[in-house]
Amino acid sequence: MIGSRLERRMTLHQLRIFKSTVDQSSFTRAAAALSLSQPAVTHQLQALSRSLGHALFQTQPGRAKLALTPVGQALYERASRMLALVQETDDVIGEIVGLQTGSVRVAGDTTVGIYVVPDALSAFHRAHPHIKLRLDVVNRNRVRELLQTGEADLGILGRLWKDDVFCAEPLIQNDLMWFSAPDHPLVKREPLRLKDLVNGPLLMREPGSGTREAAETIFRKHGIEPVPDMEMASNGALKRAAAGGLGVAMFSTCAVRLELGAGLLRPLRVRGFPLRRMWHTVWMRDRLLSPAASAFRDLLRSPSWRDQLPNPLGSD
Repeated sequence: MIGSRLERRMTLHQLRIFKSTVDQSSFTRAAAALSLSQPAVTHQLQALSRSLGHALFQTQPGRAKLALTPVGQALYERASRMLALVQETDDVIGEIVGLQTGSVRVAGDTTVGIYVVPDALSAFHRAHPHIKLRLDVVNRNRVRELLQTGEADLGILGRLWKDDVFCAEPLIQNDLMWFSAPDHPLVKREPLRLKDLVNGPLLMREPGSGTREAAETIFRKHGIEPVPDMEMASNGALKRAAAGGLGVAMFSTCAVRLELGAGLLRPLRVRGFPLRRMWHTVWMRDRLLSPAASAFRDLLRSPSWRDQLPNPLGSD
């Protein structure tokens, strides 16, 4: 007998409706997201449940979120990977004819995702305007999740994971420096030592941030335990605070191009800085990249798009 029981009982259309319903926590919202009527969604889910011979949802009074049965939970946990594989297959077939169709899905860690990856995607779009592009700017752990579930083709981040699940290669240098408002009192004391920044006041990203980890590492290397006077969960808020004179903060030079050009921030001359780091391109070792994703990786390897990046400090 050809095919498994599940293969004969379930359609991809039903699987997509099921996953969307769980993701949206609502039959109504899932119907809207899929451009279907609510009765059509309900009918397909009932048909799927009958085909499998098990209920997928269970009623829990007082809970707004849809509750899954054990069978429903097992199916949902694998739905993303199954649908991602179908999408990958569809992309490969279309892209064989010459990158006229397909997609590239990139997951970028916060700073590089906001300030660098869009430049590379713009360069790729100019060369391949028919390829659909998607960028998820997320934290480091979420980059890993999106790669493992197949919801991202490539990841771009700084600190790599200590395992061999991923292939990785250097992308672009990430220079970290300290910045302040142009009239900050420390400007008159340059060149500065690291300990001069402790009472800056010290502005830092939230714990877990790559920039925060780099700052803490260099402080501790010099025997200093940094105690931030203010913590913020975004570069944008941190830049506004530093520009407003609230203290000093460490940023990637790629993240402060506009503020430097507008004269809102000034790089501080601190001994041992800039701190040289590297951003990397990563992908799953056991997964074949689609032609579109491979083409984007090739672009990332080339100097053409990087040569177009503005130098934030205005020097060679």
